[in-house]
Amino acid sequence: MNVWLIQIGETLPIDPKIRRLRTTLLAEKLLERGHTVLWWASAFDHLQKQWVFNKETELELKEGLRIKALKGIEYTKNVSLKRFIDHRIIAKRFKRLASRMPKPDVVIASMPSHDLAYEAVTFAKNNNVPVLVDIRDPWPDIFINCIPSYLQKLAKIILHKDFQMVKKTMQNADGLLSMMNTLLIWGLGYAGRERTWKDRVFYLGYKRIMQSDGKSNRISELLNNLNNKFIVTFIGTFASYHNPSILLDCAKRFVNSNICFILAGDGELFPVIKDKASFLNNVVLPGWLNQDEITSLLQHSHLGVCPTSQVADFFPNKSFSYLSEGLPIISAFQGDLRDIIEKHQIGFYYSPNDVDGLTNCIKKLYDDRNLYKKMSENTHTVFNEICDADKIYDEYARHIEIVADDYNQTK
Repeated sequence: MNVWLIQIGETLPIDPKIRRLRTTLLAEKLLERGHTVLWWASAFDHLQKQWVFNKETELELKEGLRIKALKGIEYTKNVSLKRFIDHRIIAKRFKRLASRMPKPDVVIASMPSHDLAYEAVTFAKNNNVPVLVDIRDPWPDIFINCIPSYLQKLAKIILHKDFQMVKKTMQNADGLLSMMNTLLIWGLGYAGRERTWKDRVFYLGYKRIMQSDGKSNRISELLNNLNNKFIVTFIGTFASYHNPSILLDCAKRFVNSNICFILAGDGELFPVIKDKASFLNNVVLPGWLNQDEITSLLQHSHLGVCPTSQVADFFPNKSFSYLSEGLPIISAFQGDLRDIIEKHQIGFYYSPNDVDGLTNCIKKLYDDRNLYKKMSENTHTVFNEICDADKIYDEYARHIEIVADDYNQTK
C-alpha cells in the first residue's frame, strides 16, 4: 500500500541521533511490512522551534519513505496565535497540493493540528480513501483551558468553526486512534457514536536503545560530580504545560542531602529555570539531549518525574523513556498514566503544584530501598508488557492494513 502519514509536530528523523517518535516508528514498521510511506510534515521543527528547511521541501529519507515538508510561519510558544496561524497555512497548503499527488491507499492523520486533520479527512472522503485519525491532543479544547474562565464563552464563539471542524473530522473518519483511552473517549464524544473495532488505543511507547559503553562522553562529564548520588530526572520541554520548576522547589528541601536533580531539555521557560537553578548546587541543567545522551542519563538515574501545572489527562513521552530503564515514575497527570502507576505499583501520583506531595514521594523512595527496588522491578515488567514500541507499532501497522482491507471489501 501507499500510506500517507500526516503529522507536523514531530522532529523529522534526518539525524540518526534524534530520538525516533511515534510517526517515525510507525513509518519504519510500515516499510518492514512492504508498504511505501509519504509523510506530510512541517518545514519548522515544533520541538526545537527552528527551521529544518528554509523552503517547502520533498526528499526521500530512505527507500520507500518520502517526506514532504510544508512551510508555514515560525512560532516560539506552543499555545499562541502564531502557532495557530502556522497550522492554518499548512492545512491550506496540503489542501492545494494533495490532489496533485498519486492517490494513497490509506491516510493516517494526526491531530493536532485539527485543521490539517480536517483537510486530510475531507480529501480522503472525496477520493474514496480510508482514513484514520490519530488523536494526540484535544484541540481546540486545549486553547479554552489556557485562558481565564470569564473569557471562555467568548473564545468558544470565536472558535466555533474550529469546533465544527473537529466534529466533522471525528464523524467522517473511518476509525479513531489515540495514545490513551481518555483522548479516544474525547474523540468519540465529538463523533457522537460508540466505540467500534476500528477505534484503538496505541500507547506512544519507547524503543529501547542498546549502548555498548553505557555512557556518552557528555553524560560522563555531567555525572562526574554526582557519584553515588540519588538522581531525580526530568526530560522534556520547558513549557507552561510541563513546567518543571516545581522540581526546583523540591531541590531546595534536599540541598543538604544525597539527592540531586537533573532537568534535561529546552523551551520557552528555560532561561527562567536556569536563573532560579543557579542558586542550587544540587540541580543540573544539561540542555537538550540527543537519543544516545537520553539513554545514558536514564541508565544512571533513579527516578523520573512527569510534572504538570494543571489538572490534565495525559500520557507524556517521557514516561515511556523512564519505564524503559526501570525508573519508578512520580507523576501529576491523571488518566491512563495514573491508572497504570497505581495498578502496577510503579511509582506515585501527586497533585499538580503540590510541592509537599512531590517531596514526600521522592523521600519515600529514597528512604525505603526495598520499596524502590520492588517498584523498579515492576517498571521493567510493565514496559515489556505494554510499552515496548516494537510491539506497539507492529500492531498499529497491522491495524491499518486490516482497516484498509475492510474498506476495500465493503466500498
